[in-house]
Amino acid sequence: MNSGIEFDVDLIRRYDQSGPRYTSYPTAVSFTDEFTETDYRKAVKNSNGDPVPRPLSLYFHIPFCDTVCFYCACNKIATKNHRLATEYLRRLHREIGMQGALFDDDRMVEQLHWGGGTPTFLNHDEM
Repeated sequence: MNSGIEFDVDLIRRYDQSGPRYTSYPTAVSFTDEFTETDYRKAVKNSNGDPVPRPLSLYFHIPFCDTVCFYCACNKIATKNHRLATEYLRRLHREIGMQGALFDDDRMVEQLHWGGGTPTFLNHDEM
């Protein structure tokens, strides 16, 4: 009886390729100039009109870190200057308002994901 771990070499070869990190959907490589703002607004309007609208999943990119994690491939800004986040958060707040106006008020937010940097870069009030 062989109690060792067995690896399916053909399966490993089949999936031995790089792919995008799954942090949001659609992934960055899916974005094109062919999908316009008009297309986006139409898609949102159509999703609001579904008999049972699907819940929303939100991603907030907070790109600030105190130090760089060298394994991380996220778009980030390594800095000790916490004041840099102030203008970013002001613009993010504006973006949230603009996006929120597109969706019906009864749409449930089911997931909230913070990514990019280190959310603890922000202080309690900023969060």
